[in-house]
Amino acid sequence: MLDADVEVDRREFTVRAALTVAPGERLALFGPSGAGKTTVLEAIAGLVPLRRGHVTLHGRVLTSTTPARALPPWQRRVGLLRQDPGLFPHMSVRDNLGYAPTADRHGAELEELAAMLGIGGLLPAMPARLSGGQQHRVALGRLLLAHCDALLLDEPYSGLDTALRRSLTELVVRLTGDRQVPAILVAHELPDAQAFAGRLAVLDAGAVLQTGTPHEVVLRPASRRVAELVGYLGFVPVNGPGAAAADRIGGTGVVAGVHPDRVIAGEHPGRGVVLAGTMTGCRPSGAGWEADLRVGESEESAIVCRLADRPEAAGGRLAVTALDPPCFGPDGTALASRAPGMTTGMGRA
Repeated sequence: MLDADVEVDRREFTVRAALTVAPGERLALFGPSGAGKTTVLEAIAGLVPLRRGHVTLHGRVLTSTTPARALPPWQRRVGLLRQDPGLFPHMSVRDNLGYAPTADRHGAELEELAAMLGIGGLLPAMPARLSGGQQHRVALGRLLLAHCDALLLDEPYSGLDTALRRSLTELVVRLTGDRQVPAILVAHELPDAQAFAGRLAVLDAGAVLQTGTPHEVVLRPASRRVAELVGYLGFVPVNGPGAAAADRIGGTGVVAGVHPDRVIAGEHPGRGVVLAGTMTGCRPSGAGWEADLRVGESEESAIVCRLADRPEAAGGRLAVTALDPPCFGPDGTALASRAPGMTTGMGRA
């Protein structure tokens, strides 16, 4: 079990995070750049001093401010992988992989892991001859061969193509489960966090805003700020029973969050909030279409929706239904109840 309750002073704000990660569990720290995600990993790894708090790993105290104690990073058995692969340029791939004290440079485990990573034929090569993706795979292999008691991954796949990110993520997920190692991934792209994590912690300006399963956090954000961070692209004031058309918007201070992927074409008042307005733009998006819809006069009333078929807006007017959207009060906190006329269960696209 990795247990971290840390406070770290930064110039802009103090980072405060309390996290527990069970053996074999995967947690993603998700949030915008500069939110303090890397600082949390560095605090666990022993690279920055704590203002207050503690870090324990499997009952072993790594850092504590009361009483004061701090193991140096090399004694923690915590592996940290950053965006920069950090390979030794004068060592071959084999020697880089086998750099960890626990690794056998000519052992079967190294050969098997290199094959799993797709770098089995590159063992004699020097890092300068490798592509960026190959260097990342070597760095990941070196980390896994070290057999650390916890893994910290700081956006290690940034800049890699989607297929390679997916394959590396699947490998880490499988091995952390097999080895029962707690793992934390820092991500500012939600799909990367969702592909890796069993739990998601949303961090913003040094504070953990919400923790839960990735599905739960996206569908039931605890605040408007969390909703903004996980992809809601529109917050429409709601008023009146059943529907919120453009000419009935406003006045209550309650807004419904509209996620582009939780919108269907047409009017379905029993499944959510009906929004009608002027389509101001439309473009291909994956296998479907993404449309911009203005349902009121203010900028806040502009929403984005992704639809399976290209919308045909007669006279520029388009009606869609936001499925069971979360609602937020004037202070930005989520409301327990839905907007009038909305279903209480999850709608189906």
